[in-house]
Amino acid sequence: MKLSRINWKPVIQGYGIAFICLALTACRTPSQNGDHFSFITAGDMRSFTGPAPAGKRYFDGACEALRKVGKGAFMISPGDFDPPAQVRATLDRYLGTNYLWYPVVGNHEIGTPADMAWVLQWGRNIPHLVRRGPPGAEFTTYSFDFGDSHFVAVNDYFDGSATAVTKGSVTEATLDWLKKDLAATRKPLVWVIGHQPIESLPDMDSGRVRHRGESVSTNSVYASRFVALLQKYRVRAYICGHTHNTSIAKVKGVWQADSGHARGAGDTGSPSTFLKFIVSGRRAWVEVYRADPSGEHYQLRKTVELN
Repeated sequence: MKLSRINWKPVIQGYGIAFICLALTACRTPSQNGDHFSFITAGDMRSFTGPAPAGKRYFDGACEALRKVGKGAFMISPGDFDPPAQVRATLDRYLGTNYLWYPVVGNHEIGTPADMAWVLQWGRNIPHLVRRGPPGAEFTTYSFDFGDSHFVAVNDYFDGSATAVTKGSVTEATLDWLKKDLAATRKPLVWVIGHQPIESLPDMDSGRVRHRGESVSTNSVYASRFVALLQKYRVRAYICGHTHNTSIAKVKGVWQADSGHARGAGDTGSPSTFLKFIVSGRRAWVEVYRADPSGEHYQLRKTVELN
C-alpha cells in the first residue's frame, strides 16, 4: 500500500501505538456527507463489559484504547453483545452518550427475551436508516447510509416469519429483501454485516478454530445465493463475528472481516480485538487492533486494503 498517494499521516500516541489515519478531522470528527471517515467493529464481548479483576480489562479496555486511536463515526457490533444495556453504558462512559452504536443480533441475543426486547426498542429509531427489513424482521434487519457508504445489517436467525433460535437461517425472505436493497443503493461502497461467517477461519494469531462448518445459513443453497448477491453487487466486505477469532481474508471471492471478540482478558483463546475501517473515496482499509493477555494494551497488528 503506497501511503503517499492518499496523504496519510503516521501518528504516534499513548504507549507507542503506531497507527494510520487520513487526518485528525477525517478520523475523529467525520462528516456524514463526506467520503472520508472511519468506523469501528467490535462484538462478542458478551458478559465481559467490566469492571475486571485487578490487573485485567474486559470490553472497557477496548473502549479505552479507542479513545486513543480514534473512535470513528460509529461502532457496529456483529452479534453477541448481551446484555446490550451494559455495553451501551460502557460506550457512554468511554466514548460518549452521543456515540452511535449499531447492534446486529447474534445467537445469544435471540435466545434471551430481555436482550431482544432491548434490541427491538432500539430498532424503532435506527440512525441514518434507509430501509427496514422484511415483515417480522423490521427491527433486526435494516440498512443505513453514512457518507458514501451503504451498510446492511442482516439478522441471520430470521426464519422468514420471526426470529428463531437456530444455527443460522438466511432464508428466501431475507435474500429477496437483500437483493432489492443492494440493487437500490447508489453508494460506491457497500458493507454487509451478519453474525455468522460465510466460512469459519482460524484466528490470525492463535490459529484457533471455532464453529467449524457453520455458515450464514444451514441451507447450502441459500448460503450460496447470499454469497452470489455479495459478489454481484460488489460488496466491499462482509463483516461478521460468532467465532471469537479474528481474520481478514477473501472467502469465495468476497472479503470477510471477522472481528473476533472484544472481551479483553475474558477469552484467552485469541487476543481481544477491534477493527477500524477507514474509508477514503472509493478506497477502504481495515486496521486490526489486538490486546495483550491483560486486555489493557492494544496495538495495531495488521492493515489490509480492501480492494
